[in-house]
Amino acid sequence: MSLISILLTAWLLALLATPLVMRLARHQGLVDRPSGRKQHAQPTPLLGGLAVFGSAALALGLLVPFSESVRLALFGGGSLISLGAGVSMMVALGIYDDKWDIPAPVKLAVQVWIAIVAWVMGFRAGVVALPFGFELVDAPLVSLIVTVLWITVITNAFNLIDGLDGLAAGIALIATLSVFLLASTAHATVPVVAALALAGSLAGFLRYNIPPARIFLGDAGSMAIGYTVAVLSLGSYQKGPTAAALVVPLFVIGVPLLDTVLAIVRRLISHLSTHGWRDLELKGVIRSLFRADRGHIHHLLMRSGWSVRRVLFSLYAISGALCGFALWSQQASTELRWSVFMGLVILSLLGLQFLERQVTRKEQAAQHQAALLDATPDRREQTG
Repeated sequence: MSLISILLTAWLLALLATPLVMRLARHQGLVDRPSGRKQHAQPTPLLGGLAVFGSAALALGLLVPFSESVRLALFGGGSLISLGAGVSMMVALGIYDDKWDIPAPVKLAVQVWIAIVAWVMGFRAGVVALPFGFELVDAPLVSLIVTVLWITVITNAFNLIDGLDGLAAGIALIATLSVFLLASTAHATVPVVAALALAGSLAGFLRYNIPPARIFLGDAGSMAIGYTVAVLSLGSYQKGPTAAALVVPLFVIGVPLLDTVLAIVRRLISHLSTHGWRDLELKGVIRSLFRADRGHIHHLLMRSGWSVRRVLFSLYAISGALCGFALWSQQASTELRWSVFMGLVILSLLGLQFLERQVTRKEQAAQHQAALLDATPDRREQTG
């Protein structure tokens, strides 16, 4: 009953709070205005992340007197208070970015700093089981590097995939419920409680974010969601009986992660083709990696002719299937887990590259046809 109360309270508060945040965003001028690569036709409020995390935090605060699970998770290393501090910093960074558009290198540097703070507060990568009996040890320096990379990559993965109404929030809902199940088997209290609160608030927020969206997550929401999923997935396996490999949480965030890998490869190749190897500069590379384009999974599917809802629910289904793999892989051997994961990664990347080539050919053929029509003289002029 305590866990159900967390879920339902966060859901109800998000339903009530989101319209208020929409008004606040409009009043502060935090709206996303239509442009060439965006799908919405009207200026749409941002600050959805404030509604999501404000509702989750308020739900947990209200339940402190009634829930022993919440009280036990409040203090200490890797506690709810520590999680809230990191989330608050990420939300603040996102709001600032939504308002003033922070340069990509600066934003990445701040994200790395927040990830380091998370490590100091107790959210750390433990021993990672590798194939053939090898392990990535949890020595402080190794743990710090793995933790910072993990949090930074997943934070930006959710930020990059937030380009379609309801996509990032829906996939985050599926991921947080999966983290809850993973953490439950490992008896990790903080991820159990926090994942349920976030899942409830995301479910309430989706009422306003499903297409046509009336509010967007904004960078404050997408980055904070990525940060929270990353941190909670670390906690979901740290206390497990066999220190499961990070490949289990990797399944959970499979869709945004694959999209991010493809985006990095695509943008790096584009940067190299434009500037060459001799003119490589770290700031320029980082800027190119953060530059928006229309090559993400959801963009490719829509450019191939799919409707918004078909794309959305197809990616939900894929995310759900990957989360099912994550739950199954807990009982599998390390070698089998990594084999399945790498096989899925290779097949997915090949499939996405094939889709990108098909879409490009289709668009080039359409442009060629349009050019031929424009070049053809009007028949009435010929007969006249």
